[in-house]
Amino acid sequence: MVDTIKKQKLLLLGGSNSIDDIKKFAETNNVTLVATAHPRYGITPLKAIADESYDVNAIDVDGLVQLVKEKNITAIFPGCNETVLPYAISVAEACGLPIYTNRRSWDTCADKSQFKKMCSEAGIPVAKTYTKDNLDQIAKYPVVVKPADSSGSHGFSICHSKEDVIAAIEKALPFSRTQNVLIEDYIPFNSSIIHYTISSGKAIFCGISDKKSMLLGEDTGSVMALQTFPSADTEKYLQTLDSKVKNMFESAGLKEGPLWIEAFNNNGEFVFNEMGYRFGGSMTYYPVRYFYNFDQLELMLKFALGENVEPNACTSLIRTDVPKGKKYAILPLHVKAGTIKEIKGEKELQANPNIYAYVPIHFVGDTVKGDASVQQVFCYLHILFDEESDLIDTVDSVLNSLSVTSDNGEPLLFCLYKFKK
Repeated sequence: MVDTIKKQKLLLLGGSNSIDDIKKFAETNNVTLVATAHPRYGITPLKAIADESYDVNAIDVDGLVQLVKEKNITAIFPGCNETVLPYAISVAEACGLPIYTNRRSWDTCADKSQFKKMCSEAGIPVAKTYTKDNLDQIAKYPVVVKPADSSGSHGFSICHSKEDVIAAIEKALPFSRTQNVLIEDYIPFNSSIIHYTISSGKAIFCGISDKKSMLLGEDTGSVMALQTFPSADTEKYLQTLDSKVKNMFESAGLKEGPLWIEAFNNNGEFVFNEMGYRFGGSMTYYPVRYFYNFDQLELMLKFALGENVEPNACTSLIRTDVPKGKKYAILPLHVKAGTIKEIKGEKELQANPNIYAYVPIHFVGDTVKGDASVQQVFCYLHILFDEESDLIDTVDSVLNSLSVTSDNGEPLLFCLYKFKK
């Protein structure tokens, strides 16, 4: 491990949702940014901020290993992309560079079946599961069928009969890298997202948000429509499950990194569903900054560059111009299918004092498919508020100023969550 983060070259294999923060970190710490992507993707957001850019595919392990050696790259940052992360692990291990997780830990956490097994062994509730060979044991429908190792609601189905399940298995398989499908009871409750940071092998609790989900299409996977912090059931969780969860992750040998757990929440009775051993796509490191005063992104960038620091030393990217003690919401704004020609109102949005962070996902020129998945998220708004009426006023203000128009002049932007006024 190197002793300084000065004059290093950091290869970005992910993190496009965090380009402003990554650029600021690199400038402050005198780090050279390197980005790579197949030429068919053009000038990606990461290439746009990089000091050096190359055309090696982010899943071409041999090509990336060669690039690291030829260009004297000293660090790799994988971001939050589940597709890219296994390849980033292989490259880092082949080149002897720091990486926050190894393949065994990654596979255990990324595979929903393995995660559920780990939870059951730790005494943490999970939904009952079935295999394609014991479908006759399903006593009550609906059930859920989904790939065991995919995200973003791809290949997800809600099934109301045995015939539905059989068809859903075929639908899910193409989205599973390991060709494994999970069949489980449908749990009719809203979700909560439980956040942790692993640092030097210890799990640090980082809050709970309540998640409202809605369907973008019939019998498809629900997508996040709103998250609010803090959860009203935080104290009950801390009293009942927190110590079991910390012991589970520490016993599994996790050493570093951000993680989150999606759990169904029935008035404080939690049933664990799945987890991500990575940053969440909605950039939940922002509320961790706000409530816990340390920055998971800075922590991981420093770890990638060979510097082991305490989480409470990672504060340089945190905003100091916002009031404390507020409630916090993450609101995705979605777009309909189409090619984005024009975006208006972003500057007005960012000037709003109630907007803690604006995280754009799509840009001018992007073509968005109407596939009823998280790919239809245009941006994530991180909003501070006191009462729900304040939140509604901020959202109304944004929707009155922000517009996204297609190449045929059609308005594309919409808010999936329906606030009660």
